Amino acid sequence: MHHERVRDYLIIIGHTWICTSCRENLLNDPDSILVGHKLSEEEREHLLSLTEQSFRTMMELDEATGLTMEELQLAIDHPRSRLRHLGINRRGVKRRR
Repeated sequence: MHHERVRDYLIIIGHTWICTSCRENLLNDPDSILVGHKLSEEEREHLLSLTEQSFRTMMELDEATGLTMEELQLAIDHPRSRLRHLGINRRGVKRRR
C-alpha cells in the first residue's frame, strides 16, 4: 500500500485536535509550534486564526482550517499526528501574545 506524504499542515491540525497541551501552545505561542514545518502562506494564515472555539467540533475545525471532513479525518487518524508533541519544548516558559 502506497502512503503519500501527509502535509505538515494536516499533522499539526490532527495533533492539536488530539492533544490539548499542543493546542494551547498553538493558540498562545504559534511560532513555537510552526517553526520548522513546511506550510503554505494560506495554511499559516489558517493556523494563526484558530481559536479555542475552532476546536469545539470537527465541523467547526474543518471550516476554520479549510480542510474537508475527509482530510480532517485523515489528519486525526494519521500515525504521525499521534506520534509525538509539536514544537519546541520550553519547560516553564510561558509567553503571551
